[in-house]
Amino acid sequence: MKKVTMALAPVMAVSLFAVGAIANEAEVSSEEKKLWSGEIDVSYLNLSGNTEETTSSGSVHLVRTRDQWEYIIHGDGLSSKKDDDRTAEKYYAYNKLTYNFSEKSYYFGLVTYTDDHFSGYDYQAAVTAGLGRNLLSTDDMTWDVEAGIGYRESILDDGVAGDDESETIARLATTYTWKVSDSSDFSQYLATEVGEENTISYSETALKVKVNSSLAIKLSYKVKYTEEVPITTKHADTETLVALSYSF
Repeated sequence: MKKVTMALAPVMAVSLFAVGAIANEAEVSSEEKKLWSGEIDVSYLNLSGNTEETTSSGSVHLVRTRDQWEYIIHGDGLSSKKDDDRTAEKYYAYNKLTYNFSEKSYYFGLVTYTDDHFSGYDYQAAVTAGLGRNLLSTDDMTWDVEAGIGYRESILDDGVAGDDESETIARLATTYTWKVSDSSDFSQYLATEVGEENTISYSETALKVKVNSSLAIKLSYKVKYTEEVPITTKHADTETLVALSYSF
């Protein structure tokens, strides 16, 4: 518990910093747009018969925009059980704060925390900061790229052979979105964190199809690839999900 509390400390610090930065603003008039937007995703799968298996997942994504500032809070989790045995349990959260200093460029600060019970790690946490640039912005498409430096801590589970990792990292990321039609949106996210001890890369491909103005069906495929992993742990960790998404 102490390790988890220490790992969450940077997340809490960035959250407080972001709230303080955004709170320094004029009073919101009754005619002003809503302060927060976001979406909530939920999925559930239940198999019965010769095999009893259940998988559930959920995520919350909140965005707060004010003038040049944007603040994002994200959290998601997944749990799976087969024949009364737990086969997957993972949690991921991040805070991100950006400041647009020009029409196309911005500074960012990012804190991430991962707790995957089957990865061989007790937790992984990282803090990065850097510059972002919008390369494409049309009515239908956007494309952003980011580069930054930071610090990552990877703590092994008790009893797992190897050494804990604490290292400086370089982070590169890109996000592409495409409004395919009035009822469907496509997005592609790619990121890599390169350190002296380890390199971790991420990919998320998603397609969202609207059911009505608030509800949608979301299909996503996620990959996390870790170059150096604990013994008996695979390099690639993947998720394929179909979820009900509520936007507000």
